[in-house]
Parts: sequence; C-alpha cells; structure tokens
Amino acid sequence: MKDMKRALQGAMASTTMPELSRYVARLESDVDHASRQAYRDDQATYDEGMQKLKQQLAVVDEAIRANDMNEAKQDLRKINVTRKHYHDLLN
Repeated sequence: MKDMKRALQGAMASTTMPELSRYVARLESDVDHASRQAYRDDQATYDEGMQKLKQQLAVVDEAIRANDMNEAKQDLRKINVTRKHYHDLLN
C-alpha cells in the first residue's frame, strides 16, 4: 500500500508523459496486486475500493493515450480521494 502512495505521488510530480506513464503503470500493478489480497475484516468494502481504483485508473489511461497530462493529473487527484476514503473506511 505504501508503494501505491509513492507511485501516486511520483505520478503527480511528473513533468513528462513518459514519466507519468511509468508511475501510472506502477500504480496499476500495485492495485492489481493488492486487489488479489485477502482483507481480514471487511472484504466486501476492500473489494469495492479496489474495483473503484481500477475503474479510475482506466480513465487516467484514457487521458494518457490522449496525451493530456492535465486531465490525467486531475483524474489522479480523484484516485487519491478514493484511496483515502477507503483507507478511512477500513481502518
């Protein structure tokens, strides 16, 4: 989970599309890996949060394909809100 936060911060600090793309790919990999993990307390909420993150990352990918860094970063901000929301729900 900490790597997800670092990848998100790196993506937000990116100044080029290739750099942003690398961080987003890392974030997608982290989310994919985390989504396959069992969660001890509230698996349904955990799964819901992971699914939401995957959907939002697909939107970021669209912005990257359109070469729109501003839109991609706006979408990443939404991901950060979602991440914090589910983190609060689960802790």
